[in-house]
Order: sequence, then structure tokens, then C-alpha cells
Amino acid sequence: MGLEKEYDPTFEQLKTHVKDLLEFNTLQYKDNFLGRRFDSRLRALHLDSYNAYWEFLKNDKAEQEKLLQELTINVTEFFRDNAVYDAFLHEVIPSLINEKPGKIRVWSAGCSEGKEAYSIAMLFAEALGAQTVKNRIEIIGTDIDKDCLQHATVGTYYSRPGIIQTDIAKQLQYLRNHAYYFDIHENIYTVKPLLKEVVRFEYHDLISGLKRRNFDVIFCRNVVIYFTRELQETLYADFYNALNPGGFFIMGKTETLVGPSRGTFVPFNTKERIFRKGI
Repeated sequence: MGLEKEYDPTFEQLKTHVKDLLEFNTLQYKDNFLGRRFDSRLRALHLDSYNAYWEFLKNDKAEQEKLLQELTINVTEFFRDNAVYDAFLHEVIPSLINEKPGKIRVWSAGCSEGKEAYSIAMLFAEALGAQTVKNRIEIIGTDIDKDCLQHATVGTYYSRPGIIQTDIAKQLQYLRNHAYYFDIHENIYTVKPLLKEVVRFEYHDLISGLKRRNFDVIFCRNVVIYFTRELQETLYADFYNALNPGGFFIMGKTETLVGPSRGTFVPFNTKERIFRKGI
């Protein structure tokens, strides 16, 4: 299963069926990404064909929810790729503070369970202080997974020491004081009001949703890599248009600008994939 089925007509049919059933635009995603997700569900259910999977999927609400979870890519942690956040703290934030006298607006696109948005808020709090950050910073996290958005809004996370993806203490280790941002009880971390006053979460579909505007920073990391090149070009143009002059765009370490965006965005820190919109 997988890549060899890229041109299988039953694979194409399943893509179309899933698009109609789940209202998830599979036609804009790379086939190898979809193939891995479909095949994972086939293995879990011990099925041997895409047709058999479709017959099961269309009549089973629980499986529809499981497939949607597979497709919405919810890998996240606080300060994922620390070097990016270090550059943001020491290079981007000082530029923003010096150049932008009013409120600084940040968009965390594809925010999953909210850890990226809260990480950004913590860095601004480190730089500005608790009282100033509430007046200067507005962070909006968006995603298409409503369960993730609910989790992000509640802001409670569970840590299991020794497992890097969920060892929150390790993820937060370079902050001066974890307890400044979280109420901590055993291995349960709950975001304090300080961060919730700065961050809010909204449903938004990057592909078909309304275009957004007037941001000073956009984080969209490890999301567009799963999309077709044509859609990547469209989204990079959307992000460019959504930024104010001089705004910053931060992408994933494995992602690259494609098409016209290579000539419109100005490199700021190429190693950490940070770019600017021309002033």
C-alpha cells in the first residue's frame, strides 16, 4: 500500500468520496500524504482495499472522526525547534517592538492544540513583561480541527516525563519560571490567565476560508508541506497579502518558498526560515 497506489483509480475515488463525506479538501493534498493516512486506517481495521475501506467508512461515524483526526496532522509541542524561537526572541521581537508603536498582531496558522500560540505569547511576555504584553500583543491561533481548538482554549496539557513529545517540563526548560505561565499540579499544566488574555483561538480553513489581513507576524510551520505545489503557491501569496509592510513570516524547517513567493519575501534569517514582507 502507499505510493504504488498513487494512480490507482480506487484511490482517486476514495479521495473524492472523503472530500464529499467529510468536507475535507483531499484534492489539495499530496497523494503520498493521503496514501499514508488511508493505509494506516486500513491496517488498523484489517482491510485490504480502498473500496472495502470506503464501504466501512461511509456507514461508521466513529471511523469518520478517526480518519479526520489522521488527516488534520496534530503533531505539536511547546517551543518545537528551539532555535526558531530563540531567533524569534532575540531578532524578530526587538525589531517589532522598535518599529511598531501600536498593537502587534500575530497569526499562528494551523495551531493544533495551541502550544505554538502559547509559546509565542510566553516569548513576548519574557521580552515585554506581564503588564505590557496584555496591551501590546494579540495572538490568534487558527485550525480546522474543532476538537483541537477546544483543547487549546481550555489550555490544559498533560506531561509524561521521559517521553519527549509530552515532557512539558523539558520543552519549557529555558524559560525563567514555568510557574509564571502555568498552574502546575503533578503532571498537569494549565495555562494561566496572563497568556489567555493575549491568545484566542478561531476555526479557519486555510484552503477555502476567508482571507485574513493586518498581521505583523505569521507562523505557519510544518503545514503546507502536505499540500500540492499549486496550493502552496496560493497560500504563500495569501500569507504575503495578510502581512502588514515589514511583517514577518516564519515557516517550517523542512519547507521552502515556491513560485512567485521566492521573489516577494525578503530573507531575514534563512537558516531558521524567517522572511519579511518588504516595507
